[in-house]
Amino acid sequence: MVKKINIFKIIIFTVAALLMCCFSFIVKVKFETNLLETFLSGKIENSETIVKVGNKSASVIKIVFESEDEKKLEKLKNDFIKNVDMNYFQIENRDVSKLLKKYLSAPQNFLSDKTYTLLVKGKYDEVYNQSIEALYNPMSLYLSSFEKDPFLLFDDFIGSLKSISEPVYSYNGKYYEYTTLRLISKDGLSPKFANKKIQKLVNIQKKLSDNNSKIYLAGTPVHSFYTSKNSVWSINLICLLSILLIACLTYFYFRSVKILFPILLGIIFGGLCGYCATRLWFKDFQIITMVFSTMLIGIGIDYSYHYLFNVNRDNNFIKNLSISFFTTIVPFVILYFTGIELLRQISVFSVFGLFGIYLFVVFIYPCFTFPSAIKTLKFNYNIYKNFLLIVIIFSLAGCFRMSFNDSVSALYTPPKKLLYAEKLYNMVSGQNSQPIQIITVKGDSLAEILEKEEMIIKNLSENNIPYFSLSKFIPSIKRQKENFNLVQNLYDKNLDKYSDILTSRQIKNLKTQTFMPINFDLNDNLFLEEFMLDKNASMIFVYSDKDLNIKADVVNIIKDVKKYMKNYRDVILKIAPIILVLIYIFLSLFYGFKKAIKLIIPSYLACFCAACLTSLIFGELNLFSLIALFLVLGFTIDYSVFRQSRQEHTEDAIFISCITTAFSFLLLALTGFKLISSITLVLFIGIMVSYLCGYLIYNAEKKN
Repeated sequence: MVKKINIFKIIIFTVAALLMCCFSFIVKVKFETNLLETFLSGKIENSETIVKVGNKSASVIKIVFESEDEKKLEKLKNDFIKNVDMNYFQIENRDVSKLLKKYLSAPQNFLSDKTYTLLVKGKYDEVYNQSIEALYNPMSLYLSSFEKDPFLLFDDFIGSLKSISEPVYSYNGKYYEYTTLRLISKDGLSPKFANKKIQKLVNIQKKLSDNNSKIYLAGTPVHSFYTSKNSVWSINLICLLSILLIACLTYFYFRSVKILFPILLGIIFGGLCGYCATRLWFKDFQIITMVFSTMLIGIGIDYSYHYLFNVNRDNNFIKNLSISFFTTIVPFVILYFTGIELLRQISVFSVFGLFGIYLFVVFIYPCFTFPSAIKTLKFNYNIYKNFLLIVIIFSLAGCFRMSFNDSVSALYTPPKKLLYAEKLYNMVSGQNSQPIQIITVKGDSLAEILEKEEMIIKNLSENNIPYFSLSKFIPSIKRQKENFNLVQNLYDKNLDKYSDILTSRQIKNLKTQTFMPINFDLNDNLFLEEFMLDKNASMIFVYSDKDLNIKADVVNIIKDVKKYMKNYRDVILKIAPIILVLIYIFLSLFYGFKKAIKLIIPSYLACFCAACLTSLIFGELNLFSLIALFLVLGFTIDYSVFRQSRQEHTEDAIFISCITTAFSFLLLALTGFKLISSITLVLFIGIMVSYLCGYLIYNAEKKN
């Protein structure tokens, strides 16, 4: 098989491959699975805050316990907690028991928002009537003594904290309880570490769940765990099926599978080049980049088959191969400048990966002698023509449905079991909805942050905007003093009404109390940390989509992400004409202006049909569908480039290249991950349409 061994070239490539293998195994890689960080990386407004908010929830695991028996429910919860390694988790139930001692040392410092408003307006009789109603209510529980708090203002304050210490929830004949765990690590939460710990929780879940008792896991880490798990499974399956298809086609044409060895070596070498370049270029490695990298099997193998089917392998072959390589990487190079971290990584991985395969084919393949193709396929012109006509008709129908969805939710649909777990947690915990907007309040100290919060909350309350904040639990010293003074005013006006219950001495003591401020420390009350974005910023969770007329940083994650996506889409649409012109000019330099038009028509038609058919299937396009259209250009122009060479087995080489590439993308489109499927479905349709159109144009010329 060996024709002439060029020892120097083989040694160079072998050493390079070994060095890249060592680098891959020795240098630790941090895989990033945070979608927010993926989409919002770069210098854009509020991106840092949104990512911080996302990271805050990235360590929280929501757990719901379900049982048909209330006693078994408590046992299920206790058994689960016993099995959890508390060296890596913190329980974050919103339990105010640690705060009660501080509260009770000065109960007059605490008022609910409702009572505070009534006292500010001087509606003392209304407050008195409320207290009488609560006093004679047999269901009332008193946290402080009547002698110290005759108007039960403290109990009213505790009752206003609705989302803490919820009782067992009963629904549809079953009992539910919930808890929240926060994943902790001294060395930081790497995705690998998080997934390892979530796997242990999943094992405990399976161990303790049965027909009568179930445990549900939700939260960002759980979504990331299943995304990573499914991604790894997808990579392995797609690689296996793609290699099997390649093996079958290779055996059909060459009656030998030995030829697969250099083909696979070329793909592996290209994969190592892409992986190492991406690792050196970027700090973290997006897990989705690994899934998308499987396209190298489909694209890179084109170069190998064009070489194997081209008997002469003259200078024109190198020229066509080089033109094919450059037209392919042009869209990838453009992706680097979109500003989206994921696309920048795919760009670097693909450019260097394809370059590695290109070098392998050009320099290593000539060192060996390969068997010539034995078989050839006969292609039916009329079948291709009719099929393309049907595709165009459906494309025209989809053209009228074309629209864009810039929402990040359109890129990820949670598995049904996780979606159900999220809804169940919200129902059981009393959080009927997720916060829509988040106000970030910055300050040099906790006292400053609390005072700023209270100014903002006053505005929210006046506009009847529901919220949840840190200052609900720990009012500032300023607010405590104001509360105390309001209570003293109430005592001066209405305390004498209790003269038949309280002694004159007790009344006098209540009226002559002195203010005792209470200082709070976040470190003593773990659940309060959920309100802190960092040491110098807190978060107010707002459950309304109304415009907030306040002087503070407001983040509406859904709206903001949608806005960023639209901005990215606008950028892509602006650079689209530039890409089209650049590719046309590039081809014109080698083939002339007229011939260049014929070369690009199949690819341009493929982009149109891919966009229309995707709209017909999904009803809308997204940012990544749009980007995929430009990748179609790079992937399919080489079909036209090689067809114009008019070699004997060119059509077979193009067919096998098209089938292997399209097959890889079809498998990726079926992975269920919308981000990937939105790209790969466009690529699959575009590649097939370009192949059909190019074949018809080329053979129509031959007939004439």
